[in-house]
Amino acid sequence: MRDIVRMPAESVDAMFADQHVREAFAAYAPAQIADDEAIDALGVGIDRFANLAMPTSPIEGDQSPAHLRERLADLAATLPNARTVTLAGQGHIAHLTAPGMLANAIRDMAEQVLRA
Repeated sequence: MRDIVRMPAESVDAMFADQHVREAFAAYAPAQIADDEAIDALGVGIDRFANLAMPTSPIEGDQSPAHLRERLADLAATLPNARTVTLAGQGHIAHLTAPGMLANAIRDMAEQVLRA
């Protein structure tokens, strides 16, 4: 959380002071580590995505950390058929804080793709 998401150390410490939060993160830790290793294995750079012509819909929250929004903007600019969706009032965990809003954004993109 500190290194990848760049959450302030005091926020991470406060979050993990809650036993339920620690247990929830521990349950997902093996999969997250595997995902991180797969992402790291790709190496640095986004140029490899320039040939992906399928419609994509990168999703961000307007409250997401600035460095994540910058990375998303770079990726969206590289993808030839991307449409960025910004969820108002949301941060990096909209799947927890606004699952309906996130589901609607995904549904809207799927409907556009299926109509094409």
